[in-house]
Amino acid sequence: MNTLLKIQGFIPFIIILFLNATTDLAHKITIQNVLLKSFDGDLLIILTAIVNAMILLPFILLFSSSGFISDKFSKTKVIRWSAFASIFLTLIITLAYYQGWFYTAFMMTLLLATQSAIYSPAKYGMIKELVGVDELGKANGVVQAVTIVAILLSSIVFSIIFEAFYVDDAAQTPVTILQNLAPLGWILVGLTIVETFMTLRLPIFKASDASGTFLVIPFLKGAYLRDNLKRVYSNRNIWQSIIGLSVFWGVGQLVVAAFPAHYKMMTADSNAVVIQLILAVSAIGIVMGSLIAGRLSNHHIELGIVPVGGFGVAMSLIMFALSQEAINMGIASFLFGLFGGLLIVPLNTNIQFFAKDKEMGIIMAGNNFIQNIAMILFLIASIVLVKLSLSTIDMFSFAAIMMTLAAIYGMIRMPHLFLRIIMIPILKFRSKINVQGIDNLPQSGGVMLLGNHISWIDWMILQVASPRAIKFVMDRGIYNKWYLNWFLRQFDLIPISHGASKEAFVMIKERLDRGEVVALFPEGLISYNGQINSFKKGFEKSLENSDVPIVPFYMRGLWGSSFSRASSHFQSVSKIGRRRDIIIAFGEPIATNASSETVRSKVLELSYQTWETYLGSLKPMQYHWLDKVKSAKRRQAIVDSTGAKLNNAKMLTAVLLFMSKLKKLLKGEENVGVLLPASAAGAIVNMALFVMGKK
Repeated sequence: MNTLLKIQGFIPFIIILFLNATTDLAHKITIQNVLLKSFDGDLLIILTAIVNAMILLPFILLFSSSGFISDKFSKTKVIRWSAFASIFLTLIITLAYYQGWFYTAFMMTLLLATQSAIYSPAKYGMIKELVGVDELGKANGVVQAVTIVAILLSSIVFSIIFEAFYVDDAAQTPVTILQNLAPLGWILVGLTIVETFMTLRLPIFKASDASGTFLVIPFLKGAYLRDNLKRVYSNRNIWQSIIGLSVFWGVGQLVVAAFPAHYKMMTADSNAVVIQLILAVSAIGIVMGSLIAGRLSNHHIELGIVPVGGFGVAMSLIMFALSQEAINMGIASFLFGLFGGLLIVPLNTNIQFFAKDKEMGIIMAGNNFIQNIAMILFLIASIVLVKLSLSTIDMFSFAAIMMTLAAIYGMIRMPHLFLRIIMIPILKFRSKINVQGIDNLPQSGGVMLLGNHISWIDWMILQVASPRAIKFVMDRGIYNKWYLNWFLRQFDLIPISHGASKEAFVMIKERLDRGEVVALFPEGLISYNGQINSFKKGFEKSLENSDVPIVPFYMRGLWGSSFSRASSHFQSVSKIGRRRDIIIAFGEPIATNASSETVRSKVLELSYQTWETYLGSLKPMQYHWLDKVKSAKRRQAIVDSTGAKLNNAKMLTAVLLFMSKLKKLLKGEENVGVLLPASAAGAIVNMALFVMGKK
């Protein structure tokens, strides 16, 4: 988090996100609350759905034009002009409030949404330019959390303001209710002025190299739409991420549309503050889920939590449907947000990672386009379900089924996500994973990954680090074991024998030609000493007549784990008192025709760089000694030729006692000479001086 806050322009950027979301939601909440006080039953659900549809339609209709603007012009300038336009829009809204022009205020919801749709691709497309690839996952967690906090505060604060100005009178109409709320308009104007000022503090990013002119006739004929949708659909990683997000936000729209009537039916209460408070609790959940997802995605994209999020959202929807008390609805709302955050942050990050810089605007606009179509469809579905005389309980059950099917589909289409669910408990709680050089992994096209082989779970670790699905080459003897084969087949692994395996080389080439990522451990066996052994030349045959790049990788931190071939003594020593620091480093792509010796030398270079980075991050030796001593006090620490035998507890006690004596003797002295034989006493004195910070 501290790293992000130090990036120039990141703080103004998140303030802009906060203010923009607050302004949009403030007006929407006001209109929705006017509807809540003025209408009931089916009509209330339909009108609420129409308001939400007005917010969504501009993102659909302006797909091609907003993406073109974001790619053609500087994203910073697009954001500035859009923020400036919002000042004039809120001034018109304020006038509508004072005059009681309900339908004008109602339609201004559409214009505010149009302004958001125009600069949304620039806003979210800027994240990658602002923070870079390494911090992309964490930044998306923060962005999502800040946006949801804005939604949370808007829902609560502006509902409270609404109830404070609302006069409970049977004679009240939408016109009179709106006039009572007129001062609220000036708050909206103030928010947009501050937002515009903050845009002046953003760094200027140059426009991408996108060229051409936006032509009206092709736009009206749908030529741009067809071309842009092809671009979005062409990358499977982007397309599947967008579909996952679309289902979630579509379900969210159904919940927002149906919940006021559901709450009224289940509790016989229509208090706008309570209704908005329950919905706002989901925002707290999304904030927590987003921050957790951002933390899990530190320096990589953690897609493994996506199916967990999908099943969790489905569970919360069932709880929504069955709850009859506000407190239980609040818990369901929190869980909906929590699991939703786990789902949306990795998917948003995945889209930004795989989108090319020249097409970022189009991809982000396409994301908006498809998501908003899904939300419109779910809103239409809510109206259809009402017309079919189905209850809100049935509507929540329908949404739960949709989320469950989406989660199952994701696991079937991308089984490596299921693998990551299994690996998260094993890796995250006892290990700290750091991925370096992720931007060296091409976003599309065939790639051959070659690196060191240190443990039985190297393939799992590598998949956790990669945002792209990897097809691994593994020993045929293990692959053919009856109790593993059924499981390994789900991941489309490539079996290879120890000798020449022409069939395996053909399979590798086929997958590379299809644009997939294939990983192979050219050492041919797991290391017996933690060092990098010689590389076999087999992979060279699979790359003949091919032009896919080779990306070397190096894994540090698995030697000494229970999954490695390290001795039991070394394993026990290496795990005392600390989490295992695992680093996966990807090197720069090298030529397809590189020899095994060249690839090995690149992996060795990566190992030097990785160890240098790791050692530079460590605290001085005495800190680690204290950690290990405290975690295993009874373990034997030292013996010498005099017969002295000390465990860690006694060693620590002796060091502390010597420190108290040495402080008096060495007051003001920095450099100390020690003349003692190799003994327990010598070790104690040396360690005492280390802990004191002496040289």
